[in-house]
Amino acid sequence: MADRKQAMELAKKLGIKKGISIAIMNPPYGFVQSLVEIREDIRAMNTDVKMGEAVDVDLYVYFCRGRKGLEETAPRLVEDLARDGTLWIGWLRPKGIDNNLNEQVVKEIAQKHGLKDVGAMTLSDEWPMLKFVWAGEKK
Repeated sequence: MADRKQAMELAKKLGIKKGISIAIMNPPYGFVQSLVEIREDIRAMNTDVKMGEAVDVDLYVYFCRGRKGLEETAPRLVEDLARDGTLWIGWLRPKGIDNNLNEQVVKEIAQKHGLKDVGAMTLSDEWPMLKFVWAGEKK
């Protein structure tokens, strides 16, 4: 479990700020718990955390474990993403196992849906993440 300082750093990296709506899909073990550490701070920012139905989301954090899952979910992610929204996509990179998902594949799938990558971070050794925004006007 992350301590408070680590949780605040994660929130800052993701772009959690006052008044935004957040949706999280398929988080790895411990991810939501790390944000629970700062739940009062998040509530104080009037941030709306959505876990099921999400529409016009300011900050979407999606974790996928394979290419097929990302390809199937991408249309929903972009449909629900606000015009000025940010989408973080994290993908599982298990040690010693060849996965059909890598940075280039994630970028290609996102670009097919009108997004461009604008940043990256590593949540852990197994979870790299890319940050996306709309490349132009929302379709």
